Amino acid sequence: MKKLVYFIFAVLLIFCSCKQESGSGKNEKGPGEDKMLKGKLGNSDKRALIIAELKQMQLAFRDKDVNKLENYFRFPLADSTLSLYEINEDFDLMRKANNGNISRDLFVKNFNDIYDYFQMGGFSDLFKAVDIAELKQKAELNSEHHVKDEGCYTFYRINIEGDIVNLQYGTNSDQEYRAAHPDEEEVCGESAFNWVFKLEGNQLRFVREMTAG
Repeated sequence: MKKLVYFIFAVLLIFCSCKQESGSGKNEKGPGEDKMLKGKLGNSDKRALIIAELKQMQLAFRDKDVNKLENYFRFPLADSTLSLYEINEDFDLMRKANNGNISRDLFVKNFNDIYDYFQMGGFSDLFKAVDIAELKQKAELNSEHHVKDEGCYTFYRINIEGDIVNLQYGTNSDQEYRAAHPDEEEVCGESAFNWVFKLEGNQLRFVREMTAG
């Protein structure tokens, strides 16, 4: 019986000492630690917002809904943010008259030509090629699609750095095909479209587009 009492007493002492230690300066959160914790929560919330926005963007591109897609852009758009050359005669003349700026009206009226110019169907292919939900744990998603006996393969990439989101799609030379056809100087018309968006408030906003190839 005495041993049991001593054991209970010892447990109570250990429990009390643990409570005191948890309230001591060693285990208290200082201002810096508290800010770090808030920052982590903020980053988690930010990532959730980005994923939600990407899901909405996926639907907008699936439906080719210009009324939804225009909301990702802030008008007027400076043509320096887009790798634009010639879209169509009316668009090019109006853009030149606007000192290179693209108004919302000009964008909407010529959206089909802009869509084709930037091969925007690649957005839908990108969202099919990767699982957006995986961005909860990953900062980057990549996918490649190779077809046997074809010189090109398609690639897709989503990368998140803080509040910046990079969406990329394009084509590249298939190395197996190239090795099997050494006589062909060019096996693929390589291209890459990279779109940069930034989370502003609770919405993704277009920053710039870069095209290679």
